[in-house]
Amino acid sequence: MADAKKKKPVAHEGGGGGGDEWLYVIAALAVVLIIFFGAQSFFNVSPTATQTFASKITGFTSVLFSSHTWYVVGIISSLLSIFFIGVIIFSTVRMREIQLHEKEEIAHEIALALARDAENDKHQNPRWKYVLSLVEGPAESDWRVAIMEADSILDDIMREKGYAGDSLGERLTSVRVSGGFANIESAWEAHSLRNKIAHDGANFPLSQMEARRAIRLYELCFEEFRIL
Repeated sequence: MADAKKKKPVAHEGGGGGGDEWLYVIAALAVVLIIFFGAQSFFNVSPTATQTFASKITGFTSVLFSSHTWYVVGIISSLLSIFFIGVIIFSTVRMREIQLHEKEEIAHEIALALARDAENDKHQNPRWKYVLSLVEGPAESDWRVAIMEADSILDDIMREKGYAGDSLGERLTSVRVSGGFANIESAWEAHSLRNKIAHDGANFPLSQMEARRAIRLYELCFEEFRIL
């Protein structure tokens, strides 16, 4: 009796261990079901969703490769091509019009400049114009003639203005004494160079730079007398 009482607790302990194993199995199945159905709910991988996605892909493919789709694409492409061709033609025509307008403006400006030059030539002293052409010539003889001619112009002007003296030198001397001629020193310097050319001739070397400077001195006198 004592042994039987001792064995019962052992059998009870063994039966209790088998019940715990079944609990573990049930818990594991519950976890698997939760994971499976939770994943389906989270990722929406149900057969219905998969079929819907497949049907969408099939529908898109059928629309993409249908003749109607490409017909519409062709019409749209043609319209866009016509539009851009029109833009190109308009831009080309407009650019041509701008070029012609600029060409006309340039021609107009050139005509005005030529007209101004012609008007200036009318009012310019022909003798002075001749002097300028000589001093810009290639030969030293032309530069000498330019200075002689400019000196002659100055002499004529001072005679017309009533300055006393039988020669330009005497007139310049009288003006130097009486005053009234702001560029008298310029006139004296240019006239002195003229005298050297006239008296020494070819023995007096003359550079074009010197000739231009002398003509500029005469020009200052002529501007003061307002003949230029």
